[in-house]
Amino acid sequence: MEDRSKEYWLELIYDALTGNITKDDADQLAAWSMQSVEHKVFYEEAVAFFEMMEFGQQLSDHEIEAAYKEFLDKKEVKSVPLYKRILPHISVAAALLLAFFIGLYVSELKSNTVVETVFAVDKGSKSKTILPDGTEVWLNSATKLIVNRNFGKKDRRIKLEGEAFFDVAHDNEKPFIVETSALDVKVHGTSFNLSCYPKEETRVALFKGSVELLSVNGKSVMMKPDDVIAYRAETGKFRVMNETLEKEYAWRDSKIIFRNEKFEQIASRLERLFDVDISVMNKDIMSKKFTGDFVQNEPLPEILGIMSKVGGFSFKIKGRQIVIY
Repeated sequence: MEDRSKEYWLELIYDALTGNITKDDADQLAAWSMQSVEHKVFYEEAVAFFEMMEFGQQLSDHEIEAAYKEFLDKKEVKSVPLYKRILPHISVAAALLLAFFIGLYVSELKSNTVVETVFAVDKGSKSKTILPDGTEVWLNSATKLIVNRNFGKKDRRIKLEGEAFFDVAHDNEKPFIVETSALDVKVHGTSFNLSCYPKEETRVALFKGSVELLSVNGKSVMMKPDDVIAYRAETGKFRVMNETLEKEYAWRDSKIIFRNEKFEQIASRLERLFDVDISVMNKDIMSKKFTGDFVQNEPLPEILGIMSKVGGFSFKIKGRQIVIY
């Protein structure tokens, strides 16, 4: 078979996935992908990449092109810019991943480098994804989920920053492990909510099954259904929370529930949910506690209006900037 460039095969793979490939090209691609192990691995990784592009954050054409070219230059690869054909769908993270596929193929795919796929959700958004083992994951706003290339081979290990609800596929031989900056959550098959935003305590709410929490200082706690446990890295201590499960997963149903919570915590949540920046001029307000039930499609001014009557504060809104005083 005629020797073709890496970009040529990437274009054929993309055409095949979008239904724009001719029969001759499809036959050629099928034959090429079965020629060797390297071709087969390259094909499978490229397919996985194109299928995951939709989860990336959309950036400008210029940003995508610059990132793509910079990575290719580091790999010393010369190529026709395939990104021009897929710009409407591709993110900079995806462009870098595509460039990695190319660089990996140039080195004959012989390295043991671990490739990570990042699922990122912006403020004001939510998303759902299904992992290769069938585990369903709901991602809350301002959340990042990292899945490495070896997921499911020896174990099922992922990384999380933010908040997610997991419905984990059962597998006795391969434990499911979620790594956070403060602790690891180890399960075999269960449903739980995990919140681990930066600068906040880590909270785990268990709906069914069993979960083991493993802190970085070596402490561990076993959870049973209906438990809500918080962990603060600064103190290295776990504490059982007197919270309802409904409150912990309310975000999945686009609800906002807080029970006797400080405004400081509520403000952080509202910033993520509505993609705004909240500045509090009167610091006494930060320690005031509120209880409330809202739905996320309620306008933020209405939510703040109700809270201001209870909390005795005023606010001004200008675009994405909110000032509390």
